Order: sequence, then C-alpha cells, then structure tokens
Amino acid sequence: MSRIGTNLWPRAVHYEMAYRQSLGEGPGLSAFLSKLSIVGMVIAVSFLLASLSVMNGFEQEMRLRILNLVPHVTVQSYAGTSDNRETAKYFSEMPSVVRSHRFEEANALFYANSGSRVGRLVFAEAGALGPLSEHLRPKVEDVKSNEIVLGSKLAQALDIKVGESVVALISEKGSERRFSPLSLTLVSTLESNTEIDRVFAFSAASASVYYTSAPPPAWAITIEDPLDAPEVAQALRRSLGPQYWVSDWTRSLGNLYQAIQLSRQIVGLMLVALLVVAVFNVVTSLVLVTADRRPGSAMLRTMGATPADVLKIFTIQGTIIGAGGATIGAALGAMIALGIPSLVALMESVSGQPLLDTSVYPLAYVPVDLRAVDFISISATAFVLSLLASVLPAISTSRSSITESLRQSR
Repeated sequence: MSRIGTNLWPRAVHYEMAYRQSLGEGPGLSAFLSKLSIVGMVIAVSFLLASLSVMNGFEQEMRLRILNLVPHVTVQSYAGTSDNRETAKYFSEMPSVVRSHRFEEANALFYANSGSRVGRLVFAEAGALGPLSEHLRPKVEDVKSNEIVLGSKLAQALDIKVGESVVALISEKGSERRFSPLSLTLVSTLESNTEIDRVFAFSAASASVYYTSAPPPAWAITIEDPLDAPEVAQALRRSLGPQYWVSDWTRSLGNLYQAIQLSRQIVGLMLVALLVVAVFNVVTSLVLVTADRRPGSAMLRTMGATPADVLKIFTIQGTIIGAGGATIGAALGAMIALGIPSLVALMESVSGQPLLDTSVYPLAYVPVDLRAVDFISISATAFVLSLLASVLPAISTSRSSITESLRQSR
C-alpha cells in the first residue's frame, strides 16, 4: 500500500488536486466556497491597505507640509540685549537646528474692500519666507516694510488681490489701548492648501514701531525632525533659564496631530477586525469544504493515499486562498489608494463644492502615501492567518475514519 501511495501521489498531484478544489470550473461546493473566501480576503486586504495609505498620507503631509509652514520651536526672551546676542549664536550652534530667525508678532485687524478679519501679523526679515517660497503665488524674493504676504484663504476673505492695499490696525501695548493703522500692499499669497492659508500674515516691517514699549525679541526655530520638538524645547528650557519662554508646535497643532494618529489607529483597528472576519470566513469555508470532500478523501485513502497526503492537499488549498487573497488584495488596494485623489476631484467637479474645507480639515485635498512595509506586513499577515486557518480542518479530515467517511457518501 505504501508503494502504491508513493506511485499515485507525486508532489505535483497534491497541487493539481488542491488547485481543482480551489479554482476549478464547475458547480462544485469546494471551488465555490474557496473562491468566496478569496474574494472576502481580497476585500479585507485591499480596503485595509487603501485606508492606511490615506491615513499615512495625512500623517506625512502633517509632518512635511503643515509643520514646515510653522516654527517647530519658538523662544521669547525677557533678558538683556547682550544675552539675546549670545542666545542667537547658541541657536545657530545647536546640531538639531536647521535654521532660526528673529520675529515679532502683533494683534491686528485686517481690513480691505468689504472684508475684515482679526488675526496675528508676523514681522520678520524677508529671508524667513525662504521655506515657504514654493507655496507663494507669485513667488517673491524680497518683502519691503510696506508690503505684506497673506494666506490665500485670508486674502479671499478680505476680497483682496495681489497689488491691492490692505489696512492693518495694530493694537498698541501701552497704558492706553490704541490702534495704529498700517497700510500695506499685498505682493503675494500663500497657497499651501492647508489651514495655515486662513491665518497667515507676514510683513518685513518692525512691530516695535507701533508699540509704546518695544516687544521682547523672539526666535522661530526649525529642527530636523518636527516630532523631536518637545524634547528640544525641554532642553532649551533647562539651558536658557527662566528669563526665556520656550514653546513648540505641539501646543498649537498637537491636538491635530494626535487626532490624525487616533483616527489612523481607529481605522486600522476596524479594518483589522474586517481581516479577522475574512479569516474566520476562510475557516468556515474550509470546514464545509472538508465535510463535502470527506467521502472523496476516504476513497483516496483506500487507493493508497496517506493522512499526510490528505493534509497536504487541504493545506495547499488554504495556501492558494491566502496567497491569492493577499496578492490580489494588495494590488487592488494600491489601485484604490492611487485612485482616491482622482475620485475626490471628480466628486468636487460634479458637486461644484470642495469635499475638504480647511475650516474643518487640515488639508484641502486627500493625500496618499503608499508604504512598502504596510503592503508587505499586511499581505504576509493575511497569508499566514489563512494558512493557519486551513490547518485545523485539514487535520480533522486527514484523521477521520475511512469507514465513517464512506458511510456519509451513501
């Protein structure tokens, strides 16, 4: 019997029978359930990868776009002039600091044409606009003291175009609350498609001209990794002392970043649950398949097949389901993720309204970031879970009694 089993069951036969049970033609229950399991695995893997790619895109844009538009760390000084010079030199020597510049801020009421907005006007040297140059429309190399750069949404709210004038009422910090009018010409707008476009206002003038007492100097610091800002700020607090006020971007935008991370985790958890359901679907399908094929397995056993042969066939069938579902799901997930921006643009063109408004969302578009590690890890996990799901039904069938199995075929 052992010799006959060896002749009848070469390795290629295991794959051929597993393939017929999984993807074979005809009305058989085994092939139908296997194809259904593959479809369920494809849906779970593709939606999981597409959703993670979008959430990765939001996280990446948060780090590379939004955080590059704002200072990572700000330092405000209440020390003497000589100390301030030493402080500026200290910033330039820090290894993690990419650049730093002096700036001043003032509360302002912007008024132009028929619109008005309250905001903060930042005064700094024109070189501070360097990192923002790719988002300026039109691009400007220099900003004079009587010129201003506004966010595109803020300029739209003020109903002002490049070349027109805007009046900024600067709130003086004296013993009496007064406002100094400042007429500025709009030379460029910031179009970053982020929420920064609603609040950005920049001029090269000095705020000290409009104050009874000069405001304390402040520095805007950009570091290599924005996520290290809290640690850098803490180190600066310890080294600079109490005469300096140190803050970082997490105080103003930290809730936004945490919300993106939390959304990513929740969406990932929901879709992992979908993947688990797909794996249970594989288990259920293979249990039904093994029950349907039990008489046939018993007949093969009588022809010389060993329990190991039956185990191999059903294990290979589970491998085909897992590999097919993971591979097709990964490819479909990449296609869905890459097609989401076009789908959003189509929906916006049909409705005539933006789908994402920066008054609610941090970005005015849907970013996508395909990461190889996600595709490899999720596809491998789906494959391994599907393979493990096929083991128990396969073991149960291989150990079943030949007599009982044949009796079921009557």
